[in-house]
Amino acid sequence: MSDFIFSKDSIKKGELTKQLQGIYHQDKPLVSEFHGDWGSLAVSRNIYNGFQPYETSDHICIVLGGPVLCFQTNEFLMSDDDTAGTKAVYNKWVGNNIQWDEDLSGPFVVLVVDKKSRNVVCITDLMSFIPVYIFKDSNNVMISTHVDALARVSGQHDKKDIVSQVDFILHGVVTFPFTTYTNLKQLGPASVHTFQCREQQLQSEAYWMPKESIQYTSIDVAAHDLRNGLQNYIGSITNGMDRIAQFISGGEDSRLISALLPKDTQRDAYIFLDGMNREGKIAEKAAVAYGAEFNLATRSKTFYLDILPECTDLVGSGSQYAHVHTYSFHKSCQLAEYSAVFGGLFADALLKGARIKKIRGTSRFPFLPQTKMKDYSMAKEIKSSVFNRGILLELTKRRQQHLEYVKRFRTESAEEWFELWPSSMNSRIPNLHGNRRLFRSYEPFMAKEVIKISATVPQSWKLNRRLFHIAAKPYFKQTKWLLHAKGQFPYYPWYVNIIPQFVNWFIQQVSRIIGITKGNQGPWCDWKDVFESAEWGKLIEEYSGGLRKLEAAIEVKDAREFFEKLNNGQKRNLMQVLYTLQIK
Repeated sequence: MSDFIFSKDSIKKGELTKQLQGIYHQDKPLVSEFHGDWGSLAVSRNIYNGFQPYETSDHICIVLGGPVLCFQTNEFLMSDDDTAGTKAVYNKWVGNNIQWDEDLSGPFVVLVVDKKSRNVVCITDLMSFIPVYIFKDSNNVMISTHVDALARVSGQHDKKDIVSQVDFILHGVVTFPFTTYTNLKQLGPASVHTFQCREQQLQSEAYWMPKESIQYTSIDVAAHDLRNGLQNYIGSITNGMDRIAQFISGGEDSRLISALLPKDTQRDAYIFLDGMNREGKIAEKAAVAYGAEFNLATRSKTFYLDILPECTDLVGSGSQYAHVHTYSFHKSCQLAEYSAVFGGLFADALLKGARIKKIRGTSRFPFLPQTKMKDYSMAKEIKSSVFNRGILLELTKRRQQHLEYVKRFRTESAEEWFELWPSSMNSRIPNLHGNRRLFRSYEPFMAKEVIKISATVPQSWKLNRRLFHIAAKPYFKQTKWLLHAKGQFPYYPWYVNIIPQFVNWFIQQVSRIIGITKGNQGPWCDWKDVFESAEWGKLIEEYSGGLRKLEAAIEVKDAREFFEKLNNGQKRNLMQVLYTLQIK
């Protein structure tokens, strides 16, 4: 299943289907509905093999996502039994013999409805890679994996949380557990949530926490375990498959995935760009080196404007739509035809300290060694000239509360895990939210071993890609002398790369300044060109009416002036918010 909506109160047949199908602008999925004196449940068809709903006389069990089952083989991924995976999870659960943090790996949500007791159990994965939202009042309890669908069916769609809207514009996320709706909240990660519907009670029990407990004294041992975890995750999925795909780039994460994928399987490597450039040329060489078929798909200059409505509705408000890079390509490249499509999401976040704040300069000058900034705080007062101070103070309070929550179990690394726990605090996670609804997306760096290693190693091992490099080095021999798009050689450690990365960085900068290198050389579009385009101006005119619903929070009333006072990321976020306020 891709999404579900559950309601304790019975909902008219067809209404929940309408809301789940409303997520999609085209190719609307089949939806199964279940009704009884326990309430109503609707589930859209799961595109991962073996995970359709399973019903007995006592229970209805659904599994969202395509988790790797670690207590048995996963051969059902290639079988015709469309409930094999769900039944396996259900039988472990009903036998009270399941360990959620060990038996399932990767993104998932499990929901079990007890038709006799009317209780409902919802289990979230280690990081809430698939978030679950709840609406609760004195009469009803409703939960869903899509925030806007839940808002519509619960009658909360017009009750927007203006502080969360501002939060999203400024930061690209909505601070946990809040949502873009006043009366909807997000359920906690790595937890078993039990709804005793007759008593209108919710009990939540964490089955795992990313406690700051260093479990490794040797970086080599941690790297060995990391390699094994990635190998086991990928091997469990690809066993028996004859045709798979992956996303390739000019970076090192996709090279590692390329090396780990089985060589006796047809492997197609895809990259999406404005046109062939430095990123694409390096990616093509990497694909050839690892024996994959390279495929370049090009996008229009206004691609990220064109997909705004469809992808905003697909991932839901409060999630950055622009990370769904695959939209439209999922059809033109026929990604849904593959048994599995592998990405490299969250390698930087979990293994390379992307969310550790470094001393100034390392972003602008990537050849400099990474050093943690000691006095940085995510809880400092938020200031902005375009929003009023009252709203900003409330937002600051929410972020302080979340930081204090994280500090309960991560004293030294709270600032890092502020943006990791749950994963909805990471602005890049909508990449998964979109992909998993479009094709069989698998993210090896979301395997349980990767998460647990990330939580139990020193931050110093993540900086300068120390842990990642030791784990990945054996797989980089085939591309030993192939540059990373950022100018370093992934095969070598950071200290060896300082000089070559500086030289390549300097050459790239000079070539750009004197005009030898022209055009966009990276994986994203050129946002400067996008914001100067006529199409961007048209969107401002089309969606500017949404500003009226932000009047209580803003200091600038003119739409164009408002946009000019924001950075590039905030401009995208504001446009997305205006779309949701104007259109929906």
